[in-house]
Amino acid sequence: MKKNSAIAFLLIISSSITAQVIPPSRKVDWTGAGYEGTIPNPSNIVNVKSYGATANGTTDDYSAIDSAIASLGGNSGVIYFPTGNYLIKSSLTIPANAILRGSSSDSTFLNFDFTGSGNNCINISSAQSGTFTDITDGFNKSSTQLTVVSAASFTMGCYAEIRQDNGSWDTDPASWAVHSVGQIVKINTISGNILTIDKPLRINFDTSLNLEIRKLEPITDVGIECLSIERVDSPLAGAASNILFAYAANCWIKGVESHKSDGSHFNVSTSTNLEFTGNYIHHAFVYDGTGTRGYGITLSHHTGQCLIEDNILKHLRHAMMVKTGSNGNVFAYNYSIEPFRSELPSNLGGDISLHGHYPFANLFEGNIAQNIVIDHYWGPSGPFNTFFRNRAELYGIVMTTNSVQSDTQNFVGNEITDNFGQYVLKGSGHFEYGNNNQGLILPVGTSSLPDQSYYLTQAPDFWTTNDLWPSIGTPNTLGSKEIPAKKRYELGYDLTVCPYIQYTTYVNENIIDDAELKVNIFPNPFTNKITVEFSSEKYKPENFKIIDLYGRVVKEILNNDSQNNIIVIDFPEYFGKGFYFFQYQINGKIFIEKIIKF
Repeated sequence: MKKNSAIAFLLIISSSITAQVIPPSRKVDWTGAGYEGTIPNPSNIVNVKSYGATANGTTDDYSAIDSAIASLGGNSGVIYFPTGNYLIKSSLTIPANAILRGSSSDSTFLNFDFTGSGNNCINISSAQSGTFTDITDGFNKSSTQLTVVSAASFTMGCYAEIRQDNGSWDTDPASWAVHSVGQIVKINTISGNILTIDKPLRINFDTSLNLEIRKLEPITDVGIECLSIERVDSPLAGAASNILFAYAANCWIKGVESHKSDGSHFNVSTSTNLEFTGNYIHHAFVYDGTGTRGYGITLSHHTGQCLIEDNILKHLRHAMMVKTGSNGNVFAYNYSIEPFRSELPSNLGGDISLHGHYPFANLFEGNIAQNIVIDHYWGPSGPFNTFFRNRAELYGIVMTTNSVQSDTQNFVGNEITDNFGQYVLKGSGHFEYGNNNQGLILPVGTSSLPDQSYYLTQAPDFWTTNDLWPSIGTPNTLGSKEIPAKKRYELGYDLTVCPYIQYTTYVNENIIDDAELKVNIFPNPFTNKITVEFSSEKYKPENFKIIDLYGRVVKEILNNDSQNNIIVIDFPEYFGKGFYFFQYQINGKIFIEKIIKF
């Protein structure tokens, strides 16, 4: 469901005026997070086996894969990996407009083995040559017009990077974080030396800190879908990532399992409008945190407007991390468990973590995690980071303290469920409303919370649970409701969500041109069971399956369950509402009927 249409924008504005409890001055526009527009699905598909890939798990398939990628010639296309184990001994560099797609994360495996060298598995990046020019006016929060010394290098529709020197907040300076505060924007119009940008500024910038802007030329429209990535060897030095994005825009990862990483599984720097959904990210070689080792998803260096949604993350030092000025990102409805770090206690790592160097105005909504930690290892966080209707199941919500605090954060409708959980805020100027700490609503008198979402206008498309949306926070009973990512993990059979149906069958309501065969499904729609009746002795249906919208077989029915050509199928409570397909075979031919659960 896209969230940036004119109607959606008007609904959000109306909601913010009439219902939302956070003052408008403390929020930003999160509705545009994620891929802008519709993610492409090119008809041009290149099979890596056509270029010599063996998928036997022992032969190095790098050259074949690289040749398949090169065959696109910069044009849009899909590099398709059929079922198999692909051994890859060199880093893959993906160009713009290329999509890596497997058959599923349970059948297509990319195994990277660099014999200990510190290389990333997949690189998606673009070199930059633009020069900065000073910004002289229009630099306060909510501004959409910037006055610059020279607009000569900019073009309408181009991306641009704003940055400034670090201020007095920088208590832990580092050479790689000298321009932490910034924002990536798109230039809509140019009039003289006035640039009109697509999204308002999310913070007050400061011309005394050498505020400047340059044109960016990011890599765009790269996707990774429906496959499994595993780093086989442990690097001897460094902190290599499984997937690296640097200077990227409008890219995505969907339906991917990422197993074992040395550095961050998905590492993002200076990028915008990336979308990571329906992935399963778990385990690492080392959990000491050095150079992002043992991390899940890391956003850094001005990265903004990314959507991290409906993922499962497990056994990581920091599952979801923002640092070095990342801003305007949305982490929503993710499930994170088993945080693990090298130090004792080993489960005290923040699986939702703000790690200093001034990340600001990020939204964390509807996540179920163990520990939410705002630390000061690299100094404070910036303002307006918003924690809305999250659940912390272990140590709770904890802020550390330092000489400069992480002030002006928003905490609304969160749950702390463990008896040992904490709700510890440091600093000043925080906005708090309706937080449930083990049954006690804080602040007192804020138990009525009308706000549903800060980036959506209705339940998301992936919301397939029977629990009402939103499921976390008041007025729901503490810890009583779930999110789809957690339910998927508990069921265990669909840890990733591939956006494509992988079956080559078809829907045909007439089934077969023979008056003797009649198929009757009732009731349809249904609530918890259906009866399927085949009124023919000539045709014997068999191999019954229930398939969901993602093409996954969620239930199989043995042939001997059929009595007198009648089948009764029960649907457990965990089956969500919506469309399913009832598939069966007659004389070796596959047929499908649509059914609806409500």
